[in-house]
Amino acid sequence: MEPAPSPAPRRGRVKDRSKDAAVLDATVRLLAEHGVAGTSMDRVAAAAGVSKVTVYTRWATKNALVGAALAHLRLGHVPTPTGDVRADLVALLVAMRAQYDAVGAMSILGTCLADERGSGGELLGIVRENTLLPRRALFAAVLAAGVERGELRGDLDVEAVTSLVVGTLYADHLAGRTTPPETVVDLVIGGAGR
Repeated sequence: MEPAPSPAPRRGRVKDRSKDAAVLDATVRLLAEHGVAGTSMDRVAAAAGVSKVTVYTRWATKNALVGAALAHLRLGHVPTPTGDVRADLVALLVAMRAQYDAVGAMSILGTCLADERGSGGELLGIVRENTLLPRRALFAAVLAAGVERGELRGDLDVEAVTSLVVGTLYADHLAGRTTPPETVVDLVIGGAGR
């Protein structure tokens, strides 16, 4: 029996994943400082210390890069659920607020919304898909688990309650105030409890 032929050698170099992180981190910084309009592929490459080719081979367009950078913000910042609705919602809200403050996420979201008209509707979709909806899904999962365990009302509108909890962060930012996460959750749970 003849040995199986060895696979053909792969062409090109293996992508260095540390460069991906450097590019995405640089993109987040530039978006926070200069907005979407002031963030270019060339500027990102220079800030990340990589070639333009490195950026373009990974992300073909600036919008694709913005989407990847927003998705990158979600990684590693999600508290492990404990099974206690109140504690889990508070932990998620604390983590979200801390991350938004650390990277200037409100500025990033604001510039994405400001540049929405020029993107033909694409930017808002990118923001929704890569940041807002996945973040909301974390809160909704905690609330749905609370309904399933009988901690919250069976007829609870999980999406509406998610909007109330998450929306407080945005409303407080615009109003220049900070409602303690425990207060937000207690007010919401007070109306959602059994």
